[in-house]
Amino acid sequence: MIQSIDRAFDVLEALALADDDLSVSELSEQLDLPIATVHRLLASLAARGYVTQEPTTRRYGPGPRLLEIAAQAARSKRFDLVRIARAELMKLTAETGETSNLIIRQGDAAVYQEQIPSPHMVRMFTEVGQRAPLYCTGGGKAILSALPIPEIEQYLTQGRFERWTKKTITNPDHLRAELMTARERGFALDDEEREEGVCCVAAPIFDRRGQVVGAISLSGPSTRLNRTRAEELGPRVREAALACSRQLGFHQPKA
Repeated sequence: MIQSIDRAFDVLEALALADDDLSVSELSEQLDLPIATVHRLLASLAARGYVTQEPTTRRYGPGPRLLEIAAQAARSKRFDLVRIARAELMKLTAETGETSNLIIRQGDAAVYQEQIPSPHMVRMFTEVGQRAPLYCTGGGKAILSALPIPEIEQYLTQGRFERWTKKTITNPDHLRAELMTARERGFALDDEEREEGVCCVAAPIFDRRGQVVGAISLSGPSTRLNRTRAEELGPRVREAALACSRQLGFHQPKA
């Protein structure tokens, strides 16, 4: 019984990941299963609507029931972004001793949705619900860096970049270079650009469609979380954001 269930899932996954419909022989070869076994599995799956056969070509593809189940599952609280991110934020703060945040985008603003405060007396604290510019915050830049290139260019062309500190990047060309660097390595930095004495490192979170839906960040006083340490922690923050993305159904493209 368990073997049959495993094989049925193998068939579903093969069809779902294929660019086009597959024949019985192609599935048999790909999954290393006897043709008779593949036929039997396909018949059972087709009867439930999870697989569809094209009448003219006799090839198989995903059925409408898969979309129905996926749509229903997506409404589950299990896929709530705050719920998913909270566990990763707690791990990050426990490991680093710094404040961790979940940030989402609303227009041209980064909005703090969740926070796990640092245990240190001197720490970064931003109220949940507070808004900040995208271009000069770690979470905001992480989100911007993960947008499609045309959207990044539109933001750079139409944006108004106010100077908050002497380190704020207000030149669109310099900001573009910063975002491209963040895009390449998977995390962004805020080196006292929004507030003097505060440094931040952040990474984007993606949904099942590959669209950026938020960012996870670590922030703290620059006396403790300076640029060097922020860059060292970048891969760990990126890992936490990717863990959230995977729970949202994100499938990371192969390099």
